[in-house]
Amino acid sequence: MKKSLFYSISFLLFAGCSTAYNTPFNNNQKNETTAKITDDGSTTNYVDETTAAASAVIEEDLYENFEADGIVYVNFDQNIVTAYLEDKAPITITDSETSLGKIADTKVTAVLTSNTLEDTANNIDEASDGIILQYKGTGKIKYILSGTYTGTVFIKNKKTDAAVVLNNANITSSNGAGPVLRFSSELRTFIVVPEGTSNSLTDSRNLNQSATMYDDKKGSVYSKGTLIFTGESTGQTNGELTIINSGYKHAVYSKDYVRIADGINLNINVKGTNGRDCIRALNAVIIDGGNINLTGKGTIEDDESNGIRVDGEDADEDDMTVEYTAGAGFVIINGGNLTINTVAKGITAHWKSTKSVIDDSEYTATANNSLLCSNYLLGTSATKPNPFVEINGGIINITTTGEPYEGRTDDDPSCSPEGIEAKANLTINAGTITLQCTDDALNAGGNITINGGALYAYSSQNDAIDSNGSSGITINGGVIVAIGINTPECAFDCDQNPFTINGGLLVGLGTSNYTVPKSGKQSSGVLASSNYGNANTTMAIVDSNSTPVFVYTLPSATGEVMVLSSPAIKTNTTYTVMKNISVSGGIKFHNLYTTLPEVSGGTSTISSFSTSSSNTVYTDSSVSSGFRDGPDDFNITRR
Repeated sequence: MKKSLFYSISFLLFAGCSTAYNTPFNNNQKNETTAKITDDGSTTNYVDETTAAASAVIEEDLYENFEADGIVYVNFDQNIVTAYLEDKAPITITDSETSLGKIADTKVTAVLTSNTLEDTANNIDEASDGIILQYKGTGKIKYILSGTYTGTVFIKNKKTDAAVVLNNANITSSNGAGPVLRFSSELRTFIVVPEGTSNSLTDSRNLNQSATMYDDKKGSVYSKGTLIFTGESTGQTNGELTIINSGYKHAVYSKDYVRIADGINLNINVKGTNGRDCIRALNAVIIDGGNINLTGKGTIEDDESNGIRVDGEDADEDDMTVEYTAGAGFVIINGGNLTINTVAKGITAHWKSTKSVIDDSEYTATANNSLLCSNYLLGTSATKPNPFVEINGGIINITTTGEPYEGRTDDDPSCSPEGIEAKANLTINAGTITLQCTDDALNAGGNITINGGALYAYSSQNDAIDSNGSSGITINGGVIVAIGINTPECAFDCDQNPFTINGGLLVGLGTSNYTVPKSGKQSSGVLASSNYGNANTTMAIVDSNSTPVFVYTLPSATGEVMVLSSPAIKTNTTYTVMKNISVSGGIKFHNLYTTLPEVSGGTSTISSFSTSSSNTVYTDSSVSSGFRDGPDDFNITRR
């Protein structure tokens, strides 16, 4: 967890699960064990059935509610481009602007352009080195793109919603000259992938290439307005879209928000090491469905690839303006199947008040016309972005690979390869989530609340679950396996703030610097490793009839302390802790048994495990007192 800088003159005290990072100033700051999990545990027949209502549902964002006033067909055959409105004859597009006809009394034009530089002196922003499709009306328009093409497709329709249907379209930007798809609309653009089609969009730009880098648009797919990726299927076979970023900024960028709906297989690959994020948006990312695979291999210092990042504001240093939407800056996942492999963070709601220029007198705040303002954020009283993360369903698998590093101040280069991060609050209501990270698996600048779902959170170097909010970590339900076993890290970390367990089934492996659970509505326990056993063995808590109420098979490294809780453990009842037991049957999630097996054998280690209604936490006398009051690490500590 990231805290303030503290300098000690005479000695250093660790404060809880804080970590000194390796930095350019001191390469020997990190104090950690070498224990790492080589086997994250198995899952047998477990299916999480938690459900939660979807959030940020906006009717106008549903493609089935989009009704086009006209359709433009564009067929690519290498360098030959033909286009036409429905019921009209195809026209071969040239470098002379051609009218295709009218939609809602406004003409649609098409032109091929080989511009390689934007004419900023004359305020001309026409460069595309490809095709420009322009419509200045307000009628809703659909474009159907088919075939293979080299060049940017610039769809210029500022005042209206549009749908771009990719019908086996394979497009590559020309000679690194610009994005693949570029949209000027400040409203909605649907990117539609019909059933059974296979489509690819490749951005050939690369950071610091030659002067052909005319266009500073930040994404391979770039939009001033909302981008909505969706399928168009009967539910049989999803269409497929692959977006490849060769190494220039982001694969998908929206100055408003990005939504991903159902019926699409979406593969986004930042394959160049100079590239940055798979999806970046100013206001929000909302995922409702689809099969989504994000890979980010960018390794530029301080700009390593994230999977999904929402900034919350956009500061322009050229004209000293800042654009933001009050209450935005968030990530919501309602469903879908999401796999992320990145160097840096998997998912981050990234806005930080300490880094903001919103209140900087040198900047002028500008109105942001986000569609969120008239829908999901209608009536909000917030005056600044709210970078929260909310998960209401779906299957999420995140792996981060970068080596964490951090400088002495917020302005120094840093890399925090966390799994899911919210700079404000983080809430999990449902979903099956697997996080395997080098930094914190789950991190919040605010509070973390888990109401349901199934969560596996493993960090090889830092905390598994880390909250910096005043209300700490609250667990009301769900199935949770949390592992953070490198000194001085832990499974659940919220400093001296409350760690409250009101429900759910959970186990956490960490070090003696753990955060002590506070009394909640459900019994929990804290055990020393000597009493729960060795690697790859199974421990259990059993009642007086030797019937198990908690069973867990340990992974290949066990840490020093186990925190556990189960609704089957009752207050005012005495249990026995057993290690090295044998099991038969049962269902497990990452080796935590959700349906209890039959148990036999083993060695009794504690025969007096018991909690009361006034103190629902049992603490093994062999463990330390946990998180201690005291100063932070002498070196820069986790944030």
